[in-house]
Amino acid sequence: MIRELRSWPTRRRLIIVTVAAMALTGLTLASGTVAIVGGSLVFPGPWWADAVTVGGACLIGLVVASYVDAPIGADATLCDLRWPALGLISLYLSTDLRTAVPLLEPGIRPVVGVAAIALLVWALLARLNSEYKATRSQRRSGTSGGIDGTEDGEVCTTCRPLFPRVGGRP
Repeated sequence: MIRELRSWPTRRRLIIVTVAAMALTGLTLASGTVAIVGGSLVFPGPWWADAVTVGGACLIGLVVASYVDAPIGADATLCDLRWPALGLISLYLSTDLRTAVPLLEPGIRPVVGVAAIALLVWALLARLNSEYKATRSQRRSGTSGGIDGTEDGEVCTTCRPLFPRVGGRP
């Protein structure tokens, strides 16, 4: 699957960087893990909160980029948004320092942070797996010596495409 990431076009790579920077900025500002005290930049949270925030922001960038220009058959659906959204919310809850009465106890926060990272990794791998299956099927039905690649794919009957194709465009 890492090989698939290397073959991504420049547009997807730019989306990764842009979304990761926006997610990192948003999570940092919302959770209060960076502050300016006396004119200097301080990091009032524990060390693991910074690591979880940076790692989570990178994973969010990868997940969002996987939704853009997906090959036919690996189109993103609204159902694909569930787990990344839950992972993002979990990241925020595990690193939140702004609230007077936090929702999570300090001892549980690292566990929730690790679970959020695991959830985002799982969501990314699921997206990359569906894209790999779609491109493998296209390759098999194309020029690979007449192998019939018309196998049935997994179909979600309750989900709608995230980016519906218009005007009969394939």
